[in-house]
Amino acid sequence: MDSILELEQKIQSIEKELRMVKQAVAEIKRLPQQVLSDEICVVCYFTYSLLLPKAEGQNGMVAGNFVIRNLGSSPLEHPYICLRVSPKEHVALSAKLGGGIQYDRRLNPLVMEAWQYMNEEAENIAEEKGEFWLKPVHVSRIEPGQTLSFSNFQFQVGKREISTTYKADGFFFLPTAA
Repeated sequence: MDSILELEQKIQSIEKELRMVKQAVAEIKRLPQQVLSDEICVVCYFTYSLLLPKAEGQNGMVAGNFVIRNLGSSPLEHPYICLRVSPKEHVALSAKLGGGIQYDRRLNPLVMEAWQYMNEEAENIAEEKGEFWLKPVHVSRIEPGQTLSFSNFQFQVGKREISTTYKADGFFFLPTAA
């Protein structure tokens, strides 16, 4: 008798799990249709590691990537990004910027593109505001389903006696048609 009751409870539990899985599958099936119906759909995110200082007086470091993924049905033409750090006086960005940077995509698929400042004014804005306006050197479009990454940048974070909050924001832009 007890074994029949246990079996019925187990069947109910399995049926409940099956309903949940079916619901999740239905939601996943609807997602591509929703995304494909949108002309532009972009997801941007950071991947990063925080390296704390080993000894007093040393700086910490954030090593990261800013990833842009085109989930829409149209290519994204002439993409550019802005990375903003604060407080700008205590955070320094280091990255390989310029047209001469070459990467082997076989070694790291995220390392796909060299980046450069958008223009000379963008270099001044980085100094003044802690905003880094960048564009890819070789890639002029991100195809549907493709990913582009500003890879392997580092923020040196100075250690201060006063408790400080550091912040990095990433923004993705496309030029507007005139």
